Amino acid sequence: MNALLNSTQGAILIGAVIAIAGVLIGWIVASASTRAVTKRAAKAKGAADARDLAMRTVLALDDFMGSCYSAAYDQPEFNPMDPGDFILHTDDPVLVLPRDANWALLRSDLGDEIIWLPNRLRNVVEALESIDISRADFGDYFEHRSDEFSRLGLRAFELMETLSAAYSLPMPSRPDFYRPKEGMQAKVAEMAAMWSRRRKAQRSVASETSNVMPLFAGVTPTKSAITPDSDPNS
Repeated sequence: MNALLNSTQGAILIGAVIAIAGVLIGWIVASASTRAVTKRAAKAKGAADARDLAMRTVLALDDFMGSCYSAAYDQPEFNPMDPGDFILHTDDPVLVLPRDANWALLRSDLGDEIIWLPNRLRNVVEALESIDISRADFGDYFEHRSDEFSRLGLRAFELMETLSAAYSLPMPSRPDFYRPKEGMQAKVAEMAAMWSRRRKAQRSVASETSNVMPLFAGVTPTKSAITPDSDPNS
């Protein structure tokens, strides 16, 4: 073995082994480096895609929130010739989210809330459609419409704030005199106070009714009082 290593052929063999080892080490290092670069690139692309989706979602939510605010403050206009006939000046809000969005790019809690939002809107619209507006008070349709769309608008606004904070996005700018979040909060508080006053009034009426004692409680009519005098069986 020593003779081989000390020979010309041995030197050539050792050189070949060293060269092969160098190539293998270089390949291993390069592969690891390539994988790391690829992984970083994929991660950067995923983050960029998530931010882009978050931005487009914030813009869609801003449109929806504005529609909710308008609907919440919409006042019906009645037909003077027919008090039961009215028109509203705003349509029900419509939520148009980015098409073919991969919500898995976003944080799971945010993606889930966005996916649920169209269902919440549909349930509100269907609930409003179920109200009997033929009643004298229109079944509180206008009050429920203001209340429910204010709550949906606030949910959308809060989701916009969370998305903007999570993905370093600016919130949509608006004039200082236009404060939809505060306006919808005020409307929700106004409706809550109204419902509370109404419940108290209903309980008061029920309590007063239950405290009224019948004047003739426990009195059983006599036979003569319920049987005509001309009845031959009396």
